[in-house]
Amino acid sequence: MYYWCMLFLAIITEVASTSFMKMATGSHPVVGYTLMALLISISYFFLSQAVRKIPLAIAYTMWEGVGLLLISLSSWYFFDEQFSAMKLAAMACLITGMMLMNLGEKLSERQQANKREESSCQTICN
Repeated sequence: MYYWCMLFLAIITEVASTSFMKMATGSHPVVGYTLMALLISISYFFLSQAVRKIPLAIAYTMWEGVGLLLISLSSWYFFDEQFSAMKLAAMACLITGMMLMNLGEKLSERQQANKREESSCQTICN
């Protein structure tokens, strides 16, 4: 659970960092760039903690995928950016991709467990 919390914190700080890009291009560029750099560094630290136990492919997929979804929502809420039908379709594809990555990882883990079980059974039988 600890590692999933680290991934959650990595996602939240990455979303916050990306949101400060808007501030960096606006009236407070020094503050925006400083906060952006600080938060993305913290995000990478949390991500590095998460990948200690969560497979890298899963952690990175979730970090980017959930991050993109949250950034899209925050840009709509805070910056009045619009959602087109194409953007909504892309978000649906993104969610589908994340689900498939997680499913693929679980299937891979099961296959590896079955192979270990078969090899240990063969060792005992011989």
